[in-house]
Amino acid sequence: MQDNLVVVYFKVFCYIFTTHNRFVYIPVITIKVYVATAAMTLLVPLLTKYDKVADSEGSLDPLGLSLIADRLGTRLVPGVRERMRHPRFLTAIAAGASICAEFDDDRVAQDGVTPPYQVFEWYVVQALVNTFRNETNQIIGLPGREKATDAMRKDFPLCAQNYLKAPSVFGFHGVYRTLAEDLDILRQGRLGEAGDRLIRIWETEQDLAGFYSREQGLGSSLRRALTNAVKEGLTKSKVAREWNWSLNRIIAEKFAPYRAKVKENEAIFTMLCEEPSSYRDQIIRFLISNGGSCLWLKGGNENELHTALLKSASPDLRELLECIRAYEHFARLIQDAFDDCLYNMSRKQGKTNIKELAGLKAVNLAHKNVPEIFPKVSNQLSPYGYASEFINVFGDLLVNGNCDTWVEQLLEHHFIVQKKKPPFGKNPWIDRYDDNTYCVRPLYWKNEPAHMDDSYVHRYRTKAIWSFLTDLKRVRNESN
Repeated sequence: MQDNLVVVYFKVFCYIFTTHNRFVYIPVITIKVYVATAAMTLLVPLLTKYDKVADSEGSLDPLGLSLIADRLGTRLVPGVRERMRHPRFLTAIAAGASICAEFDDDRVAQDGVTPPYQVFEWYVVQALVNTFRNETNQIIGLPGREKATDAMRKDFPLCAQNYLKAPSVFGFHGVYRTLAEDLDILRQGRLGEAGDRLIRIWETEQDLAGFYSREQGLGSSLRRALTNAVKEGLTKSKVAREWNWSLNRIIAEKFAPYRAKVKENEAIFTMLCEEPSSYRDQIIRFLISNGGSCLWLKGGNENELHTALLKSASPDLRELLECIRAYEHFARLIQDAFDDCLYNMSRKQGKTNIKELAGLKAVNLAHKNVPEIFPKVSNQLSPYGYASEFINVFGDLLVNGNCDTWVEQLLEHHFIVQKKKPPFGKNPWIDRYDDNTYCVRPLYWKNEPAHMDDSYVHRYRTKAIWSFLTDLKRVRNESN
């Protein structure tokens, strides 16, 4: 500290001299103020640039309900994920697998992380964004569109630094790979049997002879150009063709999400329904029926849809649907109770005590019903292996006592869920004070009351499947 003060005195002297270009008399007490301030500055730790990855805010799933729901959704509609919308990306994945078969399995770009299929994806996204920059309705739902548009505006080539942060999750390969593997379009990263069928149909229908069959034609020259582009992209760790590359339009037109032809659509639809006994097939068949499509178009309520489907579902699908409905009943009760607390605290915008929260309608409803339905939900989850997890995560809501005790435990449950979120925990949505009062943080103010109905808290892939069926011309071009 003594050494620091010497340096500080020297800096103060220099500052006074250089600023006024002469020696100026300053009272000793003023110098002490300078010294104290400067010394404190020396002791302040250096801060690094804000790191969004380590952001401590967690704005999703405040009660830990989504994990079991997502697993049930995966069982219900195998391969399909909620963020999927356009099945034609399966064709692009098949074409990419055909191109990338020419590279070793362990080949990556010079950046040490980017595999060949990702470089292929960059070229397809570049072509789509550049070609349809004035017709953005043609690329709605294209993963990475915003990032690619920004790169095009700045005339930067697509690469790992300016594309998606987690392309293996959020790029079109990342989003649709689970379904491509489930349908055997991809098998361990290579073309599967269904992929072989799909790419042959696409090649014929798009007049691209030679792309896959190795005949002579437009397809062979396109394949050669794409293969060379991917090869150079691996070497340079970025797209190695300009944004105005002459082949952009043809690539875009052959892979545009909404421009599949009849036989390609038929092939994809057949693949989705290939196992007549599967849950996915039963749901699709119900959705394209008059009753199912009218019910979905009426309001997009998955609970109503599942209730109607129960009448024609196979026994095992009926059991799964009943399990989902029971879990969602539980989820709706505690989610509504939590939302009612948030809404009440948001309107008050001040400290709220437990008595006030215990008097809320949704809180009372949950306090009354959760202990009653908990064993039933647990039993219905048991055949799928989720009962133990359900009890471990939500067993703390089976507290004995009045509504005051229960709502206090609900808020404690929220604190625990947030604390356990990876990588280092997340901040709770609510602040708790020493006098046992609570206040919702402004970031999580809620302007609408709890639903208080029988709608599901979570989605179970119907919206994704409906979007698929719309693209495949199997249902009316309308959405909820």
